[in-house]
Amino acid sequence: MTIPFDLPTFVVAAAVFTGAYIIFGISAFGAALFTVPALLHFLPLDFVLPMCALVDMAAALALGVRFSRDADWSELKWMVPLSAAGAIAGVTLLVALPRHAIIAGIGAFLVVYALYALRRGEAVRTVSRAWGPVAGLIGGACGTLFGVGAPPYVVYLTHRLHDKLAFRATLSNMVIFSVSIRVVVFALSGFMLAERLVGFVMLVPFALAGLWIGNRIHGRISRAGLLRGVAGLLLLIGFSLLARAFLPATLG
Repeated sequence: MTIPFDLPTFVVAAAVFTGAYIIFGISAFGAALFTVPALLHFLPLDFVLPMCALVDMAAALALGVRFSRDADWSELKWMVPLSAAGAIAGVTLLVALPRHAIIAGIGAFLVVYALYALRRGEAVRTVSRAWGPVAGLIGGACGTLFGVGAPPYVVYLTHRLHDKLAFRATLSNMVIFSVSIRVVVFALSGFMLAERLVGFVMLVPFALAGLWIGNRIHGRISRAGLLRGVAGLLLLIGFSLLARAFLPATLG
């Protein structure tokens, strides 16, 4: 069996995964924002993306299955079908549209929304459920195009679910669906090679440990604190996408 990491890389990767999944345990999204860019300093893109997708799916299943009773399945019924359609549409858009412009547009939207959310505080206006399919469509397309599908779900659910347990449980189940599609695509494309699976086995315990810690922290955070944390993550994701748009070398 080939070990995909040397010792220094493994130590760094283990620390990154633990920290990233503490955040995931608190908010139910955002881990890939930290794991993928950090690991790309040491490992090739075609290794990092499939392995991180596997770890994301394991973490989302651990969180989503455990708290599925708190999920709002009526919201998921509106989001999931259009998310699948968005993922299919994203494959077409990936070829047809200028990728840098799309990334810059999404990044700018997330930055503006996150700054708005941080400024407004805990007060959240409830929106119509009719926005659920829109969020699903955009999230599915973004997941296929950029590997960042959660923010549209976050924006919608923040304006629909005012209970933090229901919010996290519902979001984590959407993440399960989104990441599962990515794993299937990587498998069908031949990217799930043995060394990726070995890397997954070596790092998933650290991700699950971080998930456990994040879950404990989540229970001690107020709704206002959670919303600020979510807005902060959206801000980071937005800036990350802007950096990818204006630094083409980072797109791989």
